[in-house]
Amino acid sequence: MRTVLTVSGIVIGVAMILVLLSLAAGTSTRASGLLNNVVGSEITVVNSTTPTLPGGGFNRTGFGGGGGFGGGGGFFGFFGRGDPIHESLIDSVDNVSGVFVASPELSTTAYVNGANIFLYGINPSTYSQATSALTITSGSDLSATGQILLNSVTASNLGVTVGSQVTVGANSTGGSKFMVVGIYTSGSNFGPLARSGYVELSDAQAVSKQTGLITEIFVKATDPSLVNQVASAIESDISGVTANVAASLAGSATTLSQTLTTFFIVVGLIALLAGAFGVINTMMMSIGERTREIGTLRAIGATKGQVTRLFMGEAILIGLIGAVIGVFIGVVVASAFPLFTGSSAPSGFGGFGGFGGAFRGVLRPSLTVFNVGLSFILGALVGALAGIYPALRASRMDPVEALRHV
Repeated sequence: MRTVLTVSGIVIGVAMILVLLSLAAGTSTRASGLLNNVVGSEITVVNSTTPTLPGGGFNRTGFGGGGGFGGGGGFFGFFGRGDPIHESLIDSVDNVSGVFVASPELSTTAYVNGANIFLYGINPSTYSQATSALTITSGSDLSATGQILLNSVTASNLGVTVGSQVTVGANSTGGSKFMVVGIYTSGSNFGPLARSGYVELSDAQAVSKQTGLITEIFVKATDPSLVNQVASAIESDISGVTANVAASLAGSATTLSQTLTTFFIVVGLIALLAGAFGVINTMMMSIGERTREIGTLRAIGATKGQVTRLFMGEAILIGLIGAVIGVFIGVVVASAFPLFTGSSAPSGFGGFGGFGGAFRGVLRPSLTVFNVGLSFILGALVGALAGIYPALRASRMDPVEALRHV
């Protein structure tokens, strides 16, 4: 019974560390996904001859981002746009390992109903994925050519609303008709942020007479912690471009992932440590109960090494049994975890008025071969290490003293 309880301690420790490691992996993936959804582009690719500020320019949230000045790369339009690059480079950037999405933008100046604005040509289908997108307060996003999104301040100054027709051109006297399909806010009522508009990329190229050209490519990595590697790969694989990195974001993502993993590992190791004390206790009690057997073995010629191997073998066996069962239970618990905290969790789970719903979709363990193997090795190792002292103590027992118990 004592051995069963000792094995149970190893089982609990191994199962707990496997579940926690899986939670760490799943939470890290989830955090990366959330960061990809809420932050702007992590990398801005521009012509290497274009002057840029350290950290990727000035974006909607300040220095260090990749969104550009003016709500998406307008830094170059405000301070003097540098040399554009050909839009064919988008495919080259997209093919770089670790790139999640690459979205082009053409930053230029134009006139809307005779008023000068900063005009940005984008690909709507990829722009919202690569950047933090636009906060549209009325209307809808771009869906076709001939449509334009206007900043709320610009729309108010021009006296236009969703559904209005405006004239967009390279000068104040001519241009093409565009339909205002949406009004967005940039969070600022002055400066270039308040004088901007968005159109389809092909429309911006036509207005500025820069067919096939863009000024920047916004890039998101598959994992925010890989941003620096992806940026380096872009610069090494594609000549003539510079990849500016939002360094603070990459560092924050890496720190978050490492902190979560470290926390879960420490908690799991504490559980395994408790199991190790259980093994030591069981082995020490076994020595006390087997004093006669040890004395007899030593009296008939058993060496210290043989006695040590007997007790070490028992400790290792306890560790292996506990590790196998612990891994099995850990896999089952980790696999079943989403049933209670995932999308299928009942809203009133456990009688806590929505415990499952509160964590719905947040805690999703990610089982990997590495984590399963690591948990098994740690369980077996705990058993072996915990048996060293008891085994050495048994081997050093005085045969004469031991035989007094016969």
